Order: sequence, then structure tokens, then C-alpha cells
Amino acid sequence: MEQQYILSAVGSNRSGVVAEVSEAVFTAGGNIENSFMTLLGEHFSLMLQVGLLAEDASRKLQDQCEVLRRDKDLAVHLFPVQGEGSGRGARTSVLPQYDIRVQGKDRPGVVYRLSGLLASRDINILQMSTRVEQSFSDRTPQLSMRIQVEVPDEVDDRSLRRDLKGLAEDLGNTITLTSRRD
Repeated sequence: MEQQYILSAVGSNRSGVVAEVSEAVFTAGGNIENSFMTLLGEHFSLMLQVGLLAEDASRKLQDQCEVLRRDKDLAVHLFPVQGEGSGRGARTSVLPQYDIRVQGKDRPGVVYRLSGLLASRDINILQMSTRVEQSFSDRTPQLSMRIQVEVPDEVDDRSLRRDLKGLAEDLGNTITLTSRRD
């Protein structure tokens, strides 16, 4: 039976880090099924969903993670995925039903307030990325955020748009909601 793990790794950015982590997974007999990698400041961040088939692959993967910690100076965490939905294909891929984009002046609490609004309506965030850059015109930090969400059928589209518009006005940012159902 296939075992599933989530592997996260964080460390100083340098060439070859993806090759090192993927080699560790391969050496342990694992297969990378889903991944997300990015730079956060001067640090590299990676998340992998790894499938293992062999009986002893779990121990080998744990040993390889220890090598990455010790020899490659990476903070590595390995999380077993338990129960239903842990095997390949156990949960069908969810396509985002909406894209939410936020543009405007960066300020503390934007992510918190928007994610709180979504959570209060049982809206699942599937993917989120944020970026803060300095405006060329006045050097004010500008936030750009993109969120892909899965919205329950019982959530009314008009009331969601109204609530997002109210939040945008309160924050002084632009928030757009685009349906992917079309």
C-alpha cells in the first residue's frame, strides 16, 4: 500500500537545492507527486507530496531527511499523511472555482481579514501567493495577492461579492473576484 508524506524544506537560497532534495526522495524510493517551491526573501522554501511504495521506504526517507538537515543545512520536516485521502487519486483534484486578486497599499492584517472572511463562509483556500513591492512613484509598499478558492454551492455569489467589496473599501485596496465556472 502506498504511503504518503508531506516534506517541507527551508534554507538559504543557493543553486542545487532542488536537486539535493529531489535526489533524497528518489534515493529513498519515493515519487514526488505534487510540489511547490519559491523564494521568500533570501530563503528557499519547498513543499512536496511524496508517495512511497516500498515497505522500508519510510525509514529511508527519514534517513535522507536527516542527511539534508546535517549536510545541506536545511530545516526539513516530514509529515505522514494518514487516513482517507492519503493515497494517489483518493481525493479528486479540486479545480479552483474563483480567483481573488488584491491590489493596493500594503498594511498589516490584509491576509488575516480576507482569510477570515473566507473562513466565515466555509470557503476553502486552495492556493495563495502574496508579494510586496515598492511603488516606483511614491515608494509606498504595494501588495499584490492572488488566491484560488473553492466555494461551497450554498454560498451566494452576490453576497460574497458584496462582502469583498466592503472589505476592499475598508482596506483601501482593490479586490476582484473572477468566476472560473464559465
